[in-house]
Amino acid sequence: MGAIDAFTNAFSLVIRNKRLYLLVLVMSLMMAPLGAYLIPSEVNYEYNQTAIQKGNVIIEEYGTPISGNEMDTLVELLKGLAIYSIIALIVGAIFEYGITKGIFMHLRDEEYSLSGLLVEGLKHFPGVILINFIYGLIMVVFIGVAAIPMALGALFLPAGAILMLLGVILMFAAVAFALGLSSLAIPFYVDRGSIGAAFEAFGAAFRNALSTVGFGVLLGIGVIAIMLVASPIAFLAQMVLPENIAPYVSAFLQAPFDALLYMFIWTAGVAFYREIQRMEELKKVDEELIDLGIEV
Repeated sequence: MGAIDAFTNAFSLVIRNKRLYLLVLVMSLMMAPLGAYLIPSEVNYEYNQTAIQKGNVIIEEYGTPISGNEMDTLVELLKGLAIYSIIALIVGAIFEYGITKGIFMHLRDEEYSLSGLLVEGLKHFPGVILINFIYGLIMVVFIGVAAIPMALGALFLPAGAILMLLGVILMFAAVAFALGLSSLAIPFYVDRGSIGAAFEAFGAAFRNALSTVGFGVLLGIGVIAIMLVASPIAFLAQMVLPENIAPYVSAFLQAPFDALLYMFIWTAGVAFYREIQRMEELKKVDEELIDLGIEV
């Protein structure tokens, strides 16, 4: 029930914090033209084809030699991707901290200003980047461990089919748990005020493993739903508009949905954090009652 309560509360918090959504929308609109400029939507390569006839047989050979121009295009693509990733990492960390703090202040009925939240984000964005990086590595480890049964099952097919099925289930659970766990990290950091506090999420998530997995599943479904709405709009713009302006228009059309996605993920993290805290407090009360000899 904790996962469902947190998930539904997340939607309620998003609706009640329209000012914070506008702040995230500013971020998305700011990043939209930058992404369209630095990362081309299409990269064209010329494929080399040769045909050799041996008697009545024609042998066709295909190759992909990279010319000087193509190499320059690839280098520019990688350079643009690197520059955009660095900027997006910093900007995203600033806004993530600011929005998370704004949600906490809303829940405490405290007044806040959008500029003040951005200042707080500027002060704390290195911590957000560090925490997200570490939790990203943890997610990779979880997925890697979960993939082991699948790999072993593939080696011993058909007998390994059962092992592969168990591996798929384990992979699904690991990804869901990792999503739920990582959503707690920044709320712990913002609420407690120290980077070390972010790693208390481990204990909280493992003590409430089923709720963490359930919340991860719901969070993933919510993210996919928003992306499914946004993708056709961006694709249609790419298909209809002239090639030189299509990426920019598409990026601007997608920006409100990107903002909604970020707002939902960051708000959901706070909602789940609060629900975990409530569940932890209830457990402590139950333990105290048991110590007093009162059956719960």
